Amino acid sequence: MTAQCTITDEIGEIGVWLMGEFGGRVPAAVISRVLNASKRDLEGRIDPEELGEMFHTLCRFRLQRIVASDDRITIKIPGTRVP
Repeated sequence: MTAQCTITDEIGEIGVWLMGEFGGRVPAAVISRVLNASKRDLEGRIDPEELGEMFHTLCRFRLQRIVASDDRITIKIPGTRVP
């Protein structure tokens, strides 16, 4: 197994975990967009050994902001809207 497969597997597991945590509060489509945007933001910028942890931290932070948002907060994640 290559290092890339390991990273992909780890990111997939994190996505499943975050879907479980936020699925009842944030639409699946929004969670998916946050996961994809976070992955794009980190790819090539973070050491592969640290990517999983940084990916989890960034996605969780962004999803928590969406859950906690109100009309005064503007969330800067392209393609996402809070219903």
